[in-house]
Amino acid sequence: MRCSGWSSLAISVSSALVLAGTASAHIVPTPGFLPSGSSESITFAGPNERDDPMTGFTLSVPDGMEIEHAHEVAGWDESVADSTATWNGGPLVTDAEQGFGMTLKSNVEPGVVELQAQQLYADGSVVSWPVALTVTPGEEGSSQTLAVAGVVALIGVLALVAIAMLALRRRG
Repeated sequence: MRCSGWSSLAISVSSALVLAGTASAHIVPTPGFLPSGSSESITFAGPNERDDPMTGFTLSVPDGMEIEHAHEVAGWDESVADSTATWNGGPLVTDAEQGFGMTLKSNVEPGVVELQAQQLYADGSVVSWPVALTVTPGEEGSSQTLAVAGVVALIGVLALVAIAMLALRRRG
């Protein structure tokens, strides 16, 4: 499905409003978006807010998304099984932050999708976090780009005509 420029703007604004509510989430993706139908390298970072060292991190993606590659992190062993990437090792001490990167491919419709992250600790406890990621429209076809450019050009011409009419009125 292709989206117009206006649809892209509406999706971006809606996503910003949705993500504003999740600003306090503890696992943050950078960048926070992924174009539909393409691959992107994204880093998921979060702090260890517990007194125990964090010794593992997992991230699971929903249907329609694929983990193409889990990036290496010094001191951690990474693996990918189906829709979950796992890093074991560390440890990550209290109040420290670590980024875990992966290359994701999206084949879902534009909108906000929810991934699941888990922080694993030396004492055996697990803390789960939802992670919001915005899927944006893929590349638009040249006809849609031309249509948007035409509308912008028309608005520009109308603005010039209005300015010219005001200038003529002031002369007379």
